[in-house]
Amino acid sequence: MANDDEIARESEDIRLQIAHARAALYDRAKLQREARRQYAREYYAKHREEHADYQRQRRAAQREKDPDAYRRKSRERNQRWRDGHKEEVNAKIRAKYHADPEKHRQRRREEYAANPEENRARRREYYAKNREKQNAAHRIWRDREKRRREAGLPPRRLHTTRREERLANTAAANAFFDRVWTARELVQAHKSIQTSRQLWAEWKRDCLRARAAYHLAEQKEELARLRKELGRARTGPKPKSGPTKEEIEEARLEAIGRQVNERLRHREPPRRPHHLDPAAPHPMLQPNQTTGMNR
Repeated sequence: MANDDEIARESEDIRLQIAHARAALYDRAKLQREARRQYAREYYAKHREEHADYQRQRRAAQREKDPDAYRRKSRERNQRWRDGHKEEVNAKIRAKYHADPEKHRQRRREEYAANPEENRARRREYYAKNREKQNAAHRIWRDREKRRREAGLPPRRLHTTRREERLANTAAANAFFDRVWTARELVQAHKSIQTSRQLWAEWKRDCLRARAAYHLAEQKEELARLRKELGRARTGPKPKSGPTKEEIEEARLEAIGRQVNERLRHREPPRRPHHLDPAAPHPMLQPNQTTGMNR
């Protein structure tokens, strides 16, 4: 027993020594890797130009050896980088466009004028691939413009703006409409209006009608909400509405089904009542009385 304990302690000591040795090797390898990285960074910082010249010469040799493969690999490498930095690339493109949008519009117009057939073919190809999407967008646009014409509104002309510009416009609008006008400013504003009294009166009537319609709609919504709350607060059984045609037909079919089941169901013969005399013989021991063809 003592020998077994000593062997177990020796085995545990050996395992601990192996673990410590492995940890020391791991730490030493980690320090060596970090030292190599630091040495590589310092070497690159000291020989930056030499490294750049070497890379340029290597790329030139690859380009001269196989130009098509070099361009293909370069495109693939650039595409992988763009896929990994998509948000950054899109942000740069948006910033470059918003810095001078007219320049980019003019360049697109020139490119379209230089290659009209190619651009038309590209547009036809895109339309063929996205036919349903394009048709749905066109239907939405036609329906919206039709509603605008019926309402007497001008055609919709919108353009995209940058987020900074939208925030600045919103702040300026809030500052303009939220400020309190003085009596002098109101008098000057009324004097500057070149509108006839008839149109001014019609506009006031339309405003009053719109305000009344708005308040009436609010009152209807409030009345519906109060009725709903009153219905929830009422106690007792709620009045039930009469059965619908579907419910009546379903009940009729259910009754017919029950009658058919009662008529066609196989019924077992009634069981004989158990005898009450404990001294009487068991019913299964009585001889069977044969009847019919087996007599």
